[in-house]
Amino acid sequence: MAATVQIGEKNSGAGTFTDKTSGTIRFKNADNATVDLVNPMVKPPSGTDYSFEKWLILKVIGGTYSQITNIAAYMDGSSGLGTGVGLYAKAVTTFATPAEATSASGYTDAFSYTSGAPLSLGAGPFTSTGEKGDHLVMMLTVGSTASGGLTPSETLTIAWDEI
Repeated sequence: MAATVQIGEKNSGAGTFTDKTSGTIRFKNADNATVDLVNPMVKPPSGTDYSFEKWLILKVIGGTYSQITNIAAYMDGSSGLGTGVGLYAKAVTTFATPAEATSASGYTDAFSYTSGAPLSLGAGPFTSTGEKGDHLVMMLTVGSTASGGLTPSETLTIAWDEI
């Protein structure tokens, strides 16, 4: 039997965990896990609108396994978000209260992480339940050159090895 895991979004200073396994993450101008159209990203007349950070983590909740190793995150390598919209990612060891980003400094284009070259979130081995590996911190930007409207959905994959 395999490990049972959840992918969670953590919000607020308390790091409230919301299960997003096979779910939707909505980038917006608010620190919450609610998938709605409240506090949307807006196309600015000039410059860039930055979303609040989304802090994601793998959480082992059970199953029968010996160890989990090589936690990694990646996209499909091709952004469908359109002109003027960017998605960025980085790995962070310790949780901090999600903030509204003010620049993309310290982040990398999320679409540069592919199945062949993923973002490492921890080598392990991890042998117990609970949150494992580094946090995947993501944020979205909307520039004044964006075409406007809702952006299309993209798929994020978080993978690991287990025995």
